[in-house]
Amino acid sequence: MAWLESHQTLGRHRKTKRLARKLGVTVPEVIGHLHLLWWWAMDNLPDGCLSELEPEDIADEMMWTGDAQLLLDKMIEVNFIDVIDGKLYIHDWHDYIGKLVEKRKNDADRKRKSRGKPKGSPADVQRMSEGRGVDDLWDGAGNSTVQYSTVPSNTTTTADELEKIEKAYSQIHGCFGLKPKDWPLVSKLVDQGITSDLIIEVMTERHKKKIEEGGKVNGFSFYTNAIQERHAQGKSTDRLSFLDDMV
Repeated sequence: MAWLESHQTLGRHRKTKRLARKLGVTVPEVIGHLHLLWWWAMDNLPDGCLSELEPEDIADEMMWTGDAQLLLDKMIEVNFIDVIDGKLYIHDWHDYIGKLVEKRKNDADRKRKSRGKPKGSPADVQRMSEGRGVDDLWDGAGNSTVQYSTVPSNTTTTADELEKIEKAYSQIHGCFGLKPKDWPLVSKLVDQGITSDLIIEVMTERHKKKIEEGGKVNGFSFYTNAIQERHAQGKSTDRLSFLDDMV
């Protein structure tokens, strides 16, 4: 079970009191809302970057029922959220979960190395541990460790495909990588025999079209149906070509 440091000075810190005044709520309420954001971010935003979220998304994770934009503006104003190079980050996020990030990174590196050993290695090293959480899917830089229970430990090609997809996703969306909730979707597509090239091609096309329409892609799930349809079309074309050759 993961945890983060919660300093006893938070309740009496001037930033906390200012935020409470600006939002028109009590200090205990502010403390609760902040911790809800931090707890959620531990599993979903390893780098602490909030830029992919809309104000309503942030408000939902903080269980704030008031004006979402007001909440975001005041969080920035009192410096609970920092604006760095045009992006929003939770203030001093690494100081809050630095040790946890390092632990996850070390665990990910150890498991990645163990999976590269020959088949004769001990079973307890080769095998994925059951019941693992999404924590193991990310390293300290916010990147996926590309290790899932659905991927056979000796399938290096599959791991390479997944890593290739995440790198492309990061470049297309200008972010650190896929979110933990996205990985089961990506893994399922690859397990179906859909190539990384096809997935990247569809992502690129669909993302460009969405942006041109003035929209925003909030996660990999936006692409799944289009990817499966493109894959099915390709299989149909291959079958027709095979039948033509037979004739």
